Amino acid sequence: MAFGKKRKKDNELHKGDLMVADGIYLKQAVMKNGHIILNCFLRALIVFFLVLGSIGGFLSAFDISYNVIMVVGIFMVLSMYFSFLYASSKFLYRDLGYVVFFAIFVAAIYVLRIYANSGFYVIVNDVLQEAQTFFDLPGVREYEVEINNNVLTVSIVTCFIGMLEIIVLNIWMYSIMSMFWTILFTFPIMFIPIYMKLSPDPIYMVFLAIGYMAVLIFKANGHYVVFAWDTPFKIRGIRKKRVSYTQDSGIFRQVLLSLALLYACVVLAATGIMSPLAFQGRFKNDRLWNKTSEAIGNFLVLGFSSLYDQYPNTGGMSGGKLGGVSNVTPDYMTDLQVTFVPYSNDAIYLKGYTGGVYGENQWLSIYDGTGKNGQNDQDVFEDESMKSQVEAMKHYWNERSGTGRMTIRNIGADTAYLYYPYYTEFQDYTIFNNHNLLATTQGIPRGIAADYYFYPKIVWEDNIGNVTPAEIDVSEINPDFLDVPDKNKDVIQDICSEIGLNENMTENEIVDAVGQFFEDNYPYTLRPGRTPKNEDFINYFLAKNKKGYCAHFASSAVLIFRQMGIPARYVEGYAFSMETVFASDEAADSKPEDYYLGFTLFDDAPVMKVDVSDAQAHAWVEVYAEGFGWKTVEVTPGSNEATDEDDFWDAFGQLFQGGINSGSSDGSNVLSNLNLSKYLWILYVIIGIIVLGIVIMLLRVLIRKVIRYLKCHQKNRRDAVIARYADICDMIRMCDESFNHCRSHREQLEYINSKYGLSVDVEDVKEQLESMSFHDEYPDDLAADDLYRLIAAIHKQIVKSAKLKLKIRLWFR
Repeated sequence: MAFGKKRKKDNELHKGDLMVADGIYLKQAVMKNGHIILNCFLRALIVFFLVLGSIGGFLSAFDISYNVIMVVGIFMVLSMYFSFLYASSKFLYRDLGYVVFFAIFVAAIYVLRIYANSGFYVIVNDVLQEAQTFFDLPGVREYEVEINNNVLTVSIVTCFIGMLEIIVLNIWMYSIMSMFWTILFTFPIMFIPIYMKLSPDPIYMVFLAIGYMAVLIFKANGHYVVFAWDTPFKIRGIRKKRVSYTQDSGIFRQVLLSLALLYACVVLAATGIMSPLAFQGRFKNDRLWNKTSEAIGNFLVLGFSSLYDQYPNTGGMSGGKLGGVSNVTPDYMTDLQVTFVPYSNDAIYLKGYTGGVYGENQWLSIYDGTGKNGQNDQDVFEDESMKSQVEAMKHYWNERSGTGRMTIRNIGADTAYLYYPYYTEFQDYTIFNNHNLLATTQGIPRGIAADYYFYPKIVWEDNIGNVTPAEIDVSEINPDFLDVPDKNKDVIQDICSEIGLNENMTENEIVDAVGQFFEDNYPYTLRPGRTPKNEDFINYFLAKNKKGYCAHFASSAVLIFRQMGIPARYVEGYAFSMETVFASDEAADSKPEDYYLGFTLFDDAPVMKVDVSDAQAHAWVEVYAEGFGWKTVEVTPGSNEATDEDDFWDAFGQLFQGGINSGSSDGSNVLSNLNLSKYLWILYVIIGIIVLGIVIMLLRVLIRKVIRYLKCHQKNRRDAVIARYADICDMIRMCDESFNHCRSHREQLEYINSKYGLSVDVEDVKEQLESMSFHDEYPDDLAADDLYRLIAAIHKQIVKSAKLKLKIRLWFR
């Protein structure tokens, strides 16, 4: 009796199992989906670990404080939100969820934009200060913050940055689960502190390691491709046949806990064996570090814009090279320190490089023309430094004459050039040979100060330049200064005609007309883009791009003036305004009488010490004025662009397309982006592809409809009825997948009656369909017409009862 009860109990326990031998059973396979809530939570946890590990590790390495509770809470909420949102079985719910988030995000931008900017600047300042120490930089720019609560502002900007990572990583968790892209998206931010030998807090490295290992494990077993609502062996979005299954949430949880325990033990063991200081001491400056340190240092100071320029950063000077960069990127560190007494409202120009012949997108140095007119290097330098004008102003001293001393110390400027004010008197012109101050030195060496004594031209007489070009005596002028290359002549002549220049205009009138023409028609911009390959810099600017910065305007103006018969040359150097001067510090230990004597527009002006950065590098024009000699001409128009420094939202929107700061050679502080106007054809191609895709899609729909119509209206009445019935069955399946469970004509017809409220004679129609389907019987005309009308009624009811989205799908099938 007891044996029978045991037998009965075993049968109930192993019901459905396969008995291999007495007492040995093969458990029946059970197909079930994973727990959707736990699965989504655990996926969100992986994203949370990756984001907090990367961003938190970066901040901890630079010892930047933030509100941990606030950041962790928001990261977790966002990770959970997007995980459950992406896992939604209804695309409509997912779309609405993103719309709701976008609305909240826009509101957050409006309310917290100032806080995010301030937090962004706090992080940038701390990184730059650390970079200054590590790379031994002479100085870095510090950004001004509007909100002084650094912990709060850093927390806010951290949440915005983390939100971007969470959105992208969450999509990857449900799609590709790529280890490569996960590391590429999270680890590069850690490269900066690691390169600078800074150690992130171990807890963040544990988070990153857990996240990476979890991605690797679930990528290998393929669980990530299955959703909890997918039917077994039918995975949404996977076209290739593939046997897979959802991960068990319990195993998922155990994997994460095991990884957390493992890496925690590893970190504790490593910390106990070797301290961070001892670990850092193992780093040694090797050949690789020496080769990369300059590039990495520039990258930290300038951002991604440091990678754009082909020419090295030479203190804002390019040596006449044009078109190789989309912008000149200043680092805002002091290049020159200028000590002098202000004497005029005009900007101060410091000459550095003088270009004579325009070649292949480059102004060649005037010394490259040595030998013309019998000049040697000393003669060229005397002409470049305007010795004859200096002697004339010194000889004809009057009540409007003055003389000044300017001390210029080279802090970080290119040592290839002298930097001196206009009309400087050099005591010995023979020591200057092709810009060589000494036999072994180029220009002013760094750390060395040079004293220049000059005679400023504060007041210009009305007769200077008030002659036509034909009246200018060019007999002593280097013919290079009147040369216009053949490749530029047509474009330059067209521009001259467009401006309205003629031979009866005076030199001053021509100069004014050119400056006004540029002001009215050619916008000043720090975003002109790089000159395309095989394009001439000046021709491209004047005829196609029609926007640029100082080098564009100065180069074009030189050729325009030459075309009109006015000797002109291209000049690079530094220029700074009186606003910059009076915003600088006074040289308290210096006496004004030691720096300036004679006529001045400022009474009792003190000695000023001005820090000039490569943001004040500039390009301008020198023209030969009859009755005096060479004088500066400014043709670069004023900028209408906003000159505010780029903030967090610029960097956020650009998505790493540029650095946090860049500028042009004339001292503005804006990143110059690429010129996309020449790539407009890409937009047309994209539009064409979209239109072609739509046409192809409509053609496919039309072809399917034609084929279906021909099948349903063929002469063979039996095949036509079967095709029509199959067509409405396909329509019902699109509206309700449960129709797939109807395995016979009877079940299908009963479903149709109950679903669409029809009164179909199930038995009669079933017999007719089965006889046609399985016995090759042909219906008579009356029976066929009845079936046609019945199928048409069902078709009409299906379309009528379908919602708008289903009606669209039915139309496109």
